[in-house]
Amino acid sequence: MTTNHWFAAFVSVNVLDAVLTLWALRCGGTEANPLIRALMRRVHPALVLAVTKGAYIVLVGAWLPAVAPWLPWMTAFFAAVCAWNVVQIGKLKREKAGRQT
Repeated sequence: MTTNHWFAAFVSVNVLDAVLTLWALRCGGTEANPLIRALMRRVHPALVLAVTKGAYIVLVGAWLPAVAPWLPWMTAFFAAVCAWNVVQIGKLKREKAGRQT
């Protein structure tokens, strides 16, 4: 894959991470990153995620030649975070369903 393909994948998994994080929060989960969690107590979580993810994506894009060798690993890391979010959402939904019966 080219650097641009990796960057597109990186952007995609970061957007997916933000969506899954909001879904997990809605299911009763909490943000794992303590800095982001603290910001979310003061500002709406969707805004916090949009600003932080947006800034992160813009910075990586601005330094794309320098980070290109790391981009596959950075993408894999956020893909793993997305997988973790899906597992946690599943657990939260099962817990909620168990409480309702």
